[in-house]
Amino acid sequence: MIEEVIIWGTIQGVIYALLAMGFSLVYGVGGILNQAHGAFYVIATYIYYWIYVQIGGNFGLLIGIFAGLIITPIIAGIVYLLLIKPIRENHVAVVIVTFAFAFFIEQLVKILVDAKYHSMPKFLQDVGIGYVEILGVPVFYHYFLLLFVSIAVLIIVYVFINKMKIGKSIRAVAQDSEAASLMGINVDLVLMYTLMISGFLSAVAAILYVPVDIVAPHIGWGILINSFAIVILGGLGSLSGSVIGAFILAYANSFTNYFISPVFSALIPIIIIVIMLIFRPRGILGKKEID
Repeated sequence: MIEEVIIWGTIQGVIYALLAMGFSLVYGVGGILNQAHGAFYVIATYIYYWIYVQIGGNFGLLIGIFAGLIITPIIAGIVYLLLIKPIRENHVAVVIVTFAFAFFIEQLVKILVDAKYHSMPKFLQDVGIGYVEILGVPVFYHYFLLLFVSIAVLIIVYVFINKMKIGKSIRAVAQDSEAASLMGINVDLVLMYTLMISGFLSAVAAILYVPVDIVAPHIGWGILINSFAIVILGGLGSLSGSVIGAFILAYANSFTNYFISPVFSALIPIIIIVIMLIFRPRGILGKKEID
């Protein structure tokens, strides 16, 4: 039983890490609590699903992947320019507007597609590649792909933020946006890029995880709550803390599923948020004061 907790907790942890890193990055750079974070996941999911349904087969899956990875960050950039940029200094207004956008996307999906539950095929399944047993637990090869791609993307984003020129601009804005502006850095452009990176990470998570989950209009809210719980746990704005928090939440969910009841696992993020806000608001690796 403990083997299942470790294996499925690890798999879910890397997906949570992708989602939480994007959410934490946006907050850390611009102080933006983006309530549309889950909506980006929904957008990528339905682009992927719709193209697969229209074209079908492995070719449909491939086109859906590329479309989801390209279109979702573009929409995220547009959301920043049209919705967030005009009210960026008013944090409450940003929360309300991004929440409204998330609700709009959920309803739009119901109108354009439907409100039913759907499923997607696992990668490699159609070519007859099944699963392997690890410690007596059958694990589909799709999960190995999910694990390796997620880790690779996390490493690439980390290197991008710390080594690339745009990444250094992002770090400069995160440290002091006014000073960065005086140095000639276009803060709004950097924030738009940051939101696009967040959208890209959500799209990667969606494309990898939806084949083992469900396609439904409401899934974005669970993504948002989990992401928020993770960054509260790890520390708002801390990318390393987000990764740590992602695995803590994933293992906690997995433990609850196997040893208590799956019904209670949905309560874990809420419990984490409440406990951390009461006893350690800055999180595991967060700063003592967040401006």
